[in-house]
Amino acid sequence: SLSEALGTYFRDVSQHQPSAATTASQSKSLIAAMGGKTRITSLSNPDILAFVAKKRAKVSNATVNRQLQLLGRALRHMGKFYSVQIPELDFRAAQTKEAKERIRELSQDEQVRLFEHLPLDLHAPVKFCLMTGVRIATMTGLLWSDIHLDRREIEFRLKGGETMTFPISREMAAFLSALPKSNVISARRHVFTRINKNNLERIQIVAKGGVFNTQFRESLAKAGIEDFRFHDLRHTFATRMLRQTRDLKLVSKLLGHKSIETTSRYAHVLVDDMRSALDGFSPLSGGVPQISPQKSKLSN
Repeated sequence: SLSEALGTYFRDVSQHQPSAATTASQSKSLIAAMGGKTRITSLSNPDILAFVAKKRAKVSNATVNRQLQLLGRALRHMGKFYSVQIPELDFRAAQTKEAKERIRELSQDEQVRLFEHLPLDLHAPVKFCLMTGVRIATMTGLLWSDIHLDRREIEFRLKGGETMTFPISREMAAFLSALPKSNVISARRHVFTRINKNNLERIQIVAKGGVFNTQFRESLAKAGIEDFRFHDLRHTFATRMLRQTRDLKLVSKLLGHKSIETTSRYAHVLVDDMRSALDGFSPLSGGVPQISPQKSKLSN
C-alpha cells in the first residue's frame, strides 16, 4: 500500500537525515490526499494528475513538486530493494511550474536590529547560518562529532542524505570553541541548543515549527524586518560571499550546490559590481567620466 511504501522508505532511508521531519510531513500529506490503503501497483498517471490538481488548490506548486518527488523516490526504493512491480509514471510531466525564488538579503542595519531583539541563546545558531549559509535542518542536526577543529573542517549533512566538507575559518574556530554545551543527555551531542525556560536546561532545537522558529519570527516582527524567512540567512551568506569574492564557482561549492546553474540566481551581485565599475569609468574618454550624464546635451 502507499502507506507501507512511504513508511518503509522513511525507515530505510529518511529517518536519520536532517530533513526527516519534512519527509514525515510530506508523507502524511500524500497519504491524506491519495489514501494510505491505495495499492502502489495500481497507481496511474491520471491518479498523479488528480493529486496535483487537488493539492494545487491548497499549497504552492513547489510544495506539490516536493511531494511528487518523495513519492517517486519511495516507489523506486520499493522496486529496487523489495522487487515490487512499479507502474511507469511520468512524474516529470505532472510537476507544476514553480515561481522564481526571490533573493532576500539581510541588510547590515536589519542584522543589528535582529540581534537586538533575538533571545541571547538563539544568537549562536543564527550567526552560524549567516557564517556558513547552511539550511536550518543542517544547522539543527550538526553534532560535535562533525566538527574537526584540528584540521579546521566541518562535515555537513545535506538534504537528500549527502554530505559535504566545509572549511573552518579562524573566526569560526573561535566562535565554535566558545559555544556552550548541553548537560542534557538527549542534546549533549548537538552543537546548537536553546534554553528551556521551564527548567533552564539546554535542549535540542527543532528544525521545523517549535519554539525556535516562533521566537525567530517574533524577533523579526519586533525588529521591524519584513518579508524575511530563516532560509533567507542562506541567501544573505551567498550574496555577501559573492560580493566579496566575485567567484561564482567558489560560492557554489560553499553552498553545496550540485550545479553552478543553481548558484547563478545570485549573479545579480556581479551585475551590480559591473554597473558600479562602469559608473566610474568612461569608455568614450578612456577614463573617469568628465560630466554627469544628467547634464549632458546629448541626453536632450
